[in-house]
Amino acid sequence: MTQLRASIAIVLSVALPMACINLEDPTAGNPPRLVVQGVMDLRAAQQTILVFRARTGSDAWNSADDDEPVGDAEVSITTPEGVTVRSSFGNPGFYPFPKLDTTSLQLRPGGSYTLHVRTSQGEEAAGTTTIPLAPVDLVPQSQSFDRTIDTLHLSWPRVAGARSYEVFVRSRVSTYRVFTDTSIVMAGTTLTTGGDPVFPAGTRVRVIVSAVDQNYYDYYSTQSDPFAGPAPGHLAGAIGVFGSIASVMSLQLTVR
Repeated sequence: MTQLRASIAIVLSVALPMACINLEDPTAGNPPRLVVQGVMDLRAAQQTILVFRARTGSDAWNSADDDEPVGDAEVSITTPEGVTVRSSFGNPGFYPFPKLDTTSLQLRPGGSYTLHVRTSQGEEAAGTTTIPLAPVDLVPQSQSFDRTIDTLHLSWPRVAGARSYEVFVRSRVSTYRVFTDTSIVMAGTTLTTGGDPVFPAGTRVRVIVSAVDQNYYDYYSTQSDPFAGPAPGHLAGAIGVFGSIASVMSLQLTVR
């Protein structure tokens, strides 16, 4: 018994220093990665390109991860006509293009736009998106909706250049996003993945259906997994996305 105790003591005395060494030499963290995020929205008054370095290797901007906004980048967009427009600088990491419906940068259905980003450290990123060929005129609709008995039925015509269609539902309580083809049926009792009602009683709910390009669909329909790597973004020189959307339907529900 004495010999057995001595053997155990020897094993522990060897194992403990090894454990301490392993704890003091953890696996090296991911190096910072350049991340670019931007979506050309045909009906938005202002587009914004986000540029930052993700210290976690993830492409989701999260201040808790101590991601670093890049404030020294040159950000430009080139139109189908070959006109290059440079962003005015906003807050660090935010590069706005105000009123893209001006003559300096006309967003139009079916047009292809190229993004170029260059930082003071010599990093470069580029991407191209083609806006789906959605109709320009969009008439919002309003209706009442009883979440306990009503079901939302929506359908719309197919749009040239669209990879898929995003149905985005927003209220003061929750947001909900789903990709579908050219129709959707949603019960009034539908819940988000977090268990919140998509159509909360006593609120106004905005439903927007948008045609989206391949870049947008691949990026936002894939949930980034920190172990599997970032979602596909089709950018050269950075992770993230440069995509485009065009709304095809807008609906406001008064939910009771």
